[in-house]
Amino acid sequence: MPASRLSSSVAILAASTMLLSACAGSSEASDSSGAEGGSGETLTVVTSTDVYADLASRILGDTAEVSALVDDTAADPHSYEATPQDRLSVDRADVIVANGGGYDPFLTRLAATSGKEDAVYQIIEGENEHVHAEEDADHEGEEEHEGHEGEEDPHAGHDHAEGFVNEHLWYDLAAMSDFVQDFSAHMGELAPDDAELYQDNADALAAEIDALDERNRAIEAEPMSFLSTEAVSQFLLTDAGLEDSTDEQFLAAVEHGDDVAPRLYQEALTAAADQQIDLLSYNPQTETNQSTQIREAAEDAGVAVLEFNETIPEEHDSYVEWMESNISAVETVVEDARG
Repeated sequence: MPASRLSSSVAILAASTMLLSACAGSSEASDSSGAEGGSGETLTVVTSTDVYADLASRILGDTAEVSALVDDTAADPHSYEATPQDRLSVDRADVIVANGGGYDPFLTRLAATSGKEDAVYQIIEGENEHVHAEEDADHEGEEEHEGHEGEEDPHAGHDHAEGFVNEHLWYDLAAMSDFVQDFSAHMGELAPDDAELYQDNADALAAEIDALDERNRAIEAEPMSFLSTEAVSQFLLTDAGLEDSTDEQFLAAVEHGDDVAPRLYQEALTAAADQQIDLLSYNPQTETNQSTQIREAAEDAGVAVLEFNETIPEEHDSYVEWMESNISAVETVVEDARG
C-alpha cells in the first residue's frame, strides 16, 4: 500500500498512512456524487471526528457508510473517552481514519483492542499518544522528520514550539487538500471499481479547499498579531499573515492538558488587557478558568475575539462551509483594524 504524501508546509510530523485492510466489495459509479455500486456492498468508515467524516463522505459518496465518534461541539476530542458503542463501531469498520499526533488516541487504542490496526489510516505519522512536557524534553533532538521516501519535509515553513507539535492539521488548508487526494487514492486501491469516482470527487473537493487556502493567504494581515488560548487555529491564522504571539511553553502546557504556569498566564492576561495583540483566538471546547479570564481581559480591552472549534459547529453543514466562515471572520477583523 503506498504511503500518504501530504505536501503542505506545516511544522508537524511528516504525514503518512497506515495500511488499509483488504475488505469489502467494490462498486460501480454513475456520477460524481457517488452512486451505489453494482455489488450492492458498501464500505464502513469510522473517523475520530466529524471533520474527517465530512471529507471522507464527500470523496466516497454512496459507496460507503461514514460515521464519526466525536461530533459534539461540547466535547473535547483531546480527552474524549470511548463508549461501548464506539468500540462496536470500530469492530465493524473496514477503514478507520485517525488524525494522529496524540490528538485522538482513543481511536487507535480501540483499533488495537479490536485487532484492527491494519485498517487504520493515520494522517500524522508515529505514536498517537499525548506526550507530557517532561517527556518532550527527554525526547528533544532524538529524531529528525523528513518527507516520506526521502521527500523534502512536507511541513517545512511552519515553525512549532519546542516540546510542542500542533496536531490540528485540519486548520491547514493545503494539508487538507493533499489529504483529500491521498485518501481517495488509498480508497481507490481498496475499491478499484470506484477509483475513478473517488478521484473525481477528490479533485472537486480539493479545488474548493485550494480556493479557500488562496483566499486566506491573500489576507496578508502583517503586522497584526494574535494570542491563542489553544493552538487549534494556528495554521490558519499564520497563513493569513498574523504573527503568533503566544508563548511556546503556554501552547505546550495547554496541548498536554496541564495548567499554564502563573508567569505565562499573567503574561497572556497582560497582553490581552494592554492591547498588545490584535486578535484573541479562543477555543470553547478546551475552555478553562485561565482561558476564560484571558478572554474577559481581551473583551474588556476591546481586543477582537474569534472562536475556533475542534469540530464542525452545528450551524455549518460541511468542513468547507465552516472554513469559509472562519476565513470571513478573520477578514472582517483585519479590515476593521485597518479602518
